[in-house]
Amino acid sequence: MIQVLQTWKAVFKQNKWLIMLVVFFLLISAMLFWLWQRSQQAEEKYRQAVVLQQEQLEQVQELGKALHISQMNAKELQAAYDELKTKPPVASFTVKAPSLEAAAEQVAERINKQDATLPPAALEKTDRTAVVKNDTDYKVDVLKINLDKSWELSAGVGSHCGDAYIPLGVQRNYASHKAVAAEVHLVPEELARGKIKTSGWEVKHVWRY
Repeated sequence: MIQVLQTWKAVFKQNKWLIMLVVFFLLISAMLFWLWQRSQQAEEKYRQAVVLQQEQLEQVQELGKALHISQMNAKELQAAYDELKTKPPVASFTVKAPSLEAAAEQVAERINKQDATLPPAALEKTDRTAVVKNDTDYKVDVLKINLDKSWELSAGVGSHCGDAYIPLGVQRNYASHKAVAAEVHLVPEELARGKIKTSGWEVKHVWRY
């Protein structure tokens, strides 16, 4: 038993930094997973269909607030909706209701309840669903929206000239095809001692395709 313990101690001493690096990476991964779960819970709530007025679609801030989306996504949605109005709908269905407002509320409720009598296109799972009360054409438009994420975080492990490092990065997507990103390289040995020290960094512009 004593010999086994001594063997384990020797292994730990020989691979101390590697073991600490793995433990730190697992802790970071666990934290990111927890944050991802929290964000997913919030997203599930925001995926519920909501009723919008046409006026809200004309104001970026109001649209973003109503759908819990960024201004970038709100602007893209405005442009997409204007384009869609010139095209035939993917699917059509009839709703009996005393008013256009009641029809919009009814459609949103049926989508949230996954009413199988609705067209599959209306029940498709997307990031957001907007039910628009279209007073101009006296109809209800259902918009199925997949968002372009505004922020992205990254973490991992790397090596440069034989030296290990932990890259932590953040990326800001400020347009549909453009972003800026920054990354710092942390020294794992210093992190194991409770200190933060960087061995490198980078800032870059990203073209997204």
